[in-house]
Amino acid sequence: MAGQGNGNTSGGHRSRHDWVDFAKGFCIVAVVTMWVVGEMQGYVNRGEAGWLGYFAVFAKPFRMPDFFLISGLFLSRVIDRPWRHYLDTKVVHYLYFFVLWTLIVVPATWLLGHDTPATATEALSDLAWRLYDPFQMLWFVMMLSVYFVATRLLRRVPVWLLMPAALLLMLFPLETGIYHVDRFGVYFGYFYAGHVFADRFFAMADWARAHRRRAVAIVLVWALINGTLVKLQLTESILATTVLGFAGISAVVVISALVSEQRWAGLLKYLGRTSITVYLGFYLPMIVLVPLLRGSAIGQQHSLVGTLALVGCIGGAVLMAEIARRIGLGFLYERPSWARLAPARATPQATDESKRQQPA
Repeated sequence: MAGQGNGNTSGGHRSRHDWVDFAKGFCIVAVVTMWVVGEMQGYVNRGEAGWLGYFAVFAKPFRMPDFFLISGLFLSRVIDRPWRHYLDTKVVHYLYFFVLWTLIVVPATWLLGHDTPATATEALSDLAWRLYDPFQMLWFVMMLSVYFVATRLLRRVPVWLLMPAALLLMLFPLETGIYHVDRFGVYFGYFYAGHVFADRFFAMADWARAHRRRAVAIVLVWALINGTLVKLQLTESILATTVLGFAGISAVVVISALVSEQRWAGLLKYLGRTSITVYLGFYLPMIVLVPLLRGSAIGQQHSLVGTLALVGCIGGAVLMAEIARRIGLGFLYERPSWARLAPARATPQATDESKRQQPA
């Protein structure tokens, strides 16, 4: 299919594409920031979440679009593989974590006093509902499986026809009352663009590295425009959101290409490579940490509370995963053999590919 990215499998693949890990790490931080700020809104007035609140608002136009676009970047490598293998890695993989963590997170929130059901029947009903209408952040994991299937089924449709259709679905959202149908068009355009225009984004990253001064200048102009429009609340229309979404994605690609080779960028690249660990695990520490910090002696120092909560959520998620693996609960983060339709590929290239395509 014209315009599809096939990546670079040469010896320079890892160094050239490390920016993808950095971008995923940046996005996971932006998403956790959004949730921390949202949790803080239960304790402080809107706009009083310190610097974290400003960052969350600034990143709103592009944080989720970037997530979905990055998830589609390497899809062309596997989209033509046999259906059994494709469904295993692109559907069962995500549905496994979606179902498992729904059964973990929802009851855990009840134990912490959040919307606790009155009876066992009500609890089972709520859990069943959450498998249809995902709980909080888990909707992203579920929608990825839908997007992978849709893109595979539509791969023979010309890009010039399907891309405009995807954009129209973003601009004119469906309102059928059916969750998966209505949410499908919101971000599919970004995911599909990441798939069919992957080569363009890799070329953009290469250009940024070759023209650093111009790239920095462009990023500064973008930051000024994005910040101004957000400040003036001119980003709420769907058209503005779409334009700023693609602009923000491009800026993240350029920024990632410019700084991913720096030594200090290692932490964000690590978070990008282990993004599913952070994404699945940050919520439970968050709903414990924010109330505790708000009720402590530093409770009125909003920036400090937000910063500590952000670091604690991400660090807590990584620590939880490490403990789980050490005590034999690795299945919480790594899909076991019984949950596979096809044998896992053990080649270095396949391992690297699998890590890069985890949810950001």
